Amino acid sequence: MRFSFLTRKKRARIPIEEQLANLETVGITLKGNLEIKELLDFDIRDYEERPYIHLLMSMGRERESLECTDDLYPSNDVWCFDRECIEGHGDYIEALNRIAAMIEPTISVSDIQDYVDIGAGEAWIAFKANDASYRYPLPVQDDWMSLEILTIFSELLAASGSSKRFFFVDTGNEVLVVLINRDQFLSLNKLMNIFIPSTRA
Repeated sequence: MRFSFLTRKKRARIPIEEQLANLETVGITLKGNLEIKELLDFDIRDYEERPYIHLLMSMGRERESLECTDDLYPSNDVWCFDRECIEGHGDYIEALNRIAAMIEPTISVSDIQDYVDIGAGEAWIAFKANDASYRYPLPVQDDWMSLEILTIFSELLAASGSSKRFFFVDTGNEVLVVLINRDQFLSLNKLMNIFIPSTRA
């Protein structure tokens, strides 16, 4: 499902500091001592006139350099990516490495493997989660990443006893994913009612 919420609409401006504080109440935070200026892709006015969506996308994008953290993502609660990113072997490994960083330490993911043959319509992923081995076939649709990977790991989180789940929205150009506790989903949707659960678990 795609949404057209990136177009300009008249609504009350929300200061970016207030947006960050509200997101923190639902469990979405920045790492360490990151400053807002390190995240901005647009003028701050754009973030305040289109509250939450632009901020979340900036929080979830891989950055070229972040001085205050040891990896390239400002938050482990958000992931924003171009869905048309699967071209061959190794592309799902990169995606699963990102998911692994988000769900640690609840689930430790290792030995990640993948197979992608778009022409033959075949793809699969394999990995260990807390030392148990898993292998899943994935549907192939051109170079689009299968969002079934979010369902797979949400259900593994549920099986581990965690209350965290992946929720997502297709913005049309990118997919925006958040990892929050199930009981915070309604609170998140009060801020922006666009996210879809990846599982009913």
